[in-house]
Amino acid sequence: MQWEYLDKMCLFTDTTDGLVSGMDSWVNEVGAQGWELVGSSPLIAPNREGIAYGTIGVHLVFKRPRSAPPVP
Repeated sequence: MQWEYLDKMCLFTDTTDGLVSGMDSWVNEVGAQGWELVGSSPLIAPNREGIAYGTIGVHLVFKRPRSAPPVP
């Protein structure tokens, strides 16, 4: 089986309710298109000294079966 991949970075927004991802608006749509989440990594922001101080988002990787043969 051959797979195709999709990756997406999602940055969090700081609100009065805390950090908000905004993924609700698109994650169900990509699932309906046959994509499944296969991996994620936090996006960590460094301070001025280069030391990580907080998560600012997430990098997501999705896959689905390739529907057509790849073009050589």
